Amino acid sequence: MVLLTDVGVRFGFFLILILILILSLASADRDARGEARAAKRCYCDLQMSDGPFPHQQLDELYLISQNCSLELNKQQFNEPLEIIAYVDQKLRNLVQRINEFEEEYDGELYSIISYRIIEIEIAELNELLNQLQEKCSRNNDERTDLDTQAQNITNKVDELEKYDRLKVTQEHKRNIILKRSLTSCQNALLVTPTPYVSPQPGSCSFGRLKAVSNPRNSMLNHFGTSYSYGSWGKDPLPAPGKEDQYWLLALTSSNRFGTKIRVYSSYSKFLTKGTHKDINFQTHNPQGPGGVMYGDAYYYNCYNLDKLCKFNMTTLEVISATLPFAGFNDKFPYCTLASCYLYTDMDLATDENGLWVLYSTAFSLGNLIVSRLNTTDLSLLESWNTTLFKRSASNAFLVCGIVYATRYVSPEIEEIFYMFDTTTGVEQYNLKIQFRKILPGIQYMNYNPRDKKLYVYSDAYVISYSLTFE
Repeated sequence: MVLLTDVGVRFGFFLILILILILSLASADRDARGEARAAKRCYCDLQMSDGPFPHQQLDELYLISQNCSLELNKQQFNEPLEIIAYVDQKLRNLVQRINEFEEEYDGELYSIISYRIIEIEIAELNELLNQLQEKCSRNNDERTDLDTQAQNITNKVDELEKYDRLKVTQEHKRNIILKRSLTSCQNALLVTPTPYVSPQPGSCSFGRLKAVSNPRNSMLNHFGTSYSYGSWGKDPLPAPGKEDQYWLLALTSSNRFGTKIRVYSSYSKFLTKGTHKDINFQTHNPQGPGGVMYGDAYYYNCYNLDKLCKFNMTTLEVISATLPFAGFNDKFPYCTLASCYLYTDMDLATDENGLWVLYSTAFSLGNLIVSRLNTTDLSLLESWNTTLFKRSASNAFLVCGIVYATRYVSPEIEEIFYMFDTTTGVEQYNLKIQFRKILPGIQYMNYNPRDKKLYVYSDAYVISYSLTFE
């Protein structure tokens, strides 16, 4: 029994030693594997050939660019723009004052005072221009400095772009351009087309005729009181160098035909009866007071004929063409209740659309016909028949393709009572636009689209009116 017990103890002790040995070997194996894994670990070392990205330099450039923008917006533009706007307004006022002075000049005390006021305004305008020049010069220096800074910023930004290895900046710029194009395209597609609005009868781009001013000037024509019939004005389509030219044609004492056109190079010379040039008709004298100047040519009713004539003011050549079926020699003149104006059968007119002729025929039963003319060969481009009996009107003119007819109310008052719109075909007989007259009769009336004035020849006096539009 004792022997078996001893053998069992030894055997157990032996098993314990073996177990300790196994655990020791396992621990050594784990250490060895750990060291092996440690020996195979990867390490990365980033080497930048251009050095680290200069964040601080980029921030400084951003601040400099912001400061440049603020300086440019506040100093470069604001003050000069305010001065320019003020100068523009002063200049417009000065031009208007000078025009009024030319029209109203009479050599009296009031004219002298007006002239002195104009001198003062010119001096103020020169002072403003000097201020503007000084500020622009100073701003140019600042702009040069800003240009230099901007160029430096551009150069430095170009240096920073070398860090953009993946071309991110270039792609970003391209994306911005594409987004702008896409936005513009989308906005264009979303825009609602402006609906067509039928033009209001009797309307122009600057509104309907609302009123006629009091006479802006009046003076006896340069030939005397015996020349009670005639015409005058400015060329709406002047030749180069003749933009300020005024013309006057007075019919002979018979009130039937004219022999020459008198031309003045400016309004001041016209007012003072200064230097002028007389251009004589060689053939086909004008009949009646209904002629007009247009494109350096005088258009009129040929003497004793149912024809229109064109007299070239430079070459003195005359061409003529028959006005089909038109009445002439006092068959369809303008009239008042008491009498008619002699030889006003064919009335030439001008407006924004060109040259027109107003007349009547037997086929229209004496009603007014409106025709637009070809200025080259005097052929009719378009014609409109109206319901206005021509003898019921004292005169007529056109504005923007709209015929306005007048009638005699009293020795002091004339009234625009009728209109015909060639665009819509609409007629109205109830306009009731009255204006004052210097003398009872009006032998000639024409609108000039260049200055929007109405030129009138009234019982030997030349008069102009300003038109007011809504």
